[in-house]
Amino acid sequence: MVGFLQIRFSVDKTEIINGCPAATQDITINIANRQTAIDKANYGPMLPNLPSSKFWKQKADIFHIPVEEAKKARCGNCAAFIQTPEIMSCITKGLGDEKGSYSPVVIKTANLGFCEIFDFKCAGDRTCDAWVTGGPILARTK
Repeated sequence: MVGFLQIRFSVDKTEIINGCPAATQDITINIANRQTAIDKANYGPMLPNLPSSKFWKQKADIFHIPVEEAKKARCGNCAAFIQTPEIMSCITKGLGDEKGSYSPVVIKTANLGFCEIFDFKCAGDRTCDAWVTGGPILARTK
């Protein structure tokens, strides 16, 4: 019964489970990788819809820009924010794609994608110090 086995292997130090990045399938890996993003790149804010003045002031200071400009640099428009159909399928499978699952609602509400830099499921309204202009990535290019 191959369908019930979790097949794990590693490619370029990124663990893969059943053809998907491990963090999309294993919440403990995802949380550990997200914590790295918090510790190393100030991933946040925790509640993006609140003012979080101190958080945004720190971001603005890093990039030497006004706070309002810093607030526009979000994971959802970062070039490392991956939302290809393949990744979105992996995120859905990891959350639970059984009939009646709320996975699609969770994904849409949180604007989830996959952070290519820190290898975790990322909320589009947050940001980090590793933000790169030009995203999100919606299709794999050759």
